[in-house]
Amino acid sequence: MSNLSENRINVVLAATDVTTINESINAILSKIPENTTLTDSQRSSYTAIDVSNKVFSEDVLTEARATGTGVLPPYIDLDALQNDLTIFNQLDAIESGITNLLQRVKDAKRIAGHEAFGMANKAYKSYRDASDAGIANAKSGYDKLKVRFESQGKSGGRTNDVTP
Repeated sequence: MSNLSENRINVVLAATDVTTINESINAILSKIPENTTLTDSQRSSYTAIDVSNKVFSEDVLTEARATGTGVLPPYIDLDALQNDLTIFNQLDAIESGITNLLQRVKDAKRIAGHEAFGMANKAYKSYRDASDAGIANAKSGYDKLKVRFESQGKSGGRTNDVTP
């Protein structure tokens, strides 16, 4: 943290807001069909649809609706193909929004963590310096806090110096 006075996130979400967010996540999850969870094996074996495969699927649907009578066997279900393409498009738009949301959450979390750890390191160094200077109550606090850094390499000099 280069500037201790800069604190981009200095708020706490209200408990009611956290509840609302979690309820909203659960509401979204409840709208996704339950049989859509894959195993790791299925994730690696199912064909992903890219832009060209999607366009091809749409072209097949269009052509089959126009000229498929007498060409396609009865087990080719064009309504199922239409439904799959429709929900694919719907889920693609939802995924885009959730991806943006997730990136925002991750960024906010990273900022908060960066700021918290940076400020904690500054406070820790103050405890260390105060302990070195013999300030009352500093040694016990420093001894509790220094455990975090004791397992790091001891290559000469101070082993408890931290660079966030």
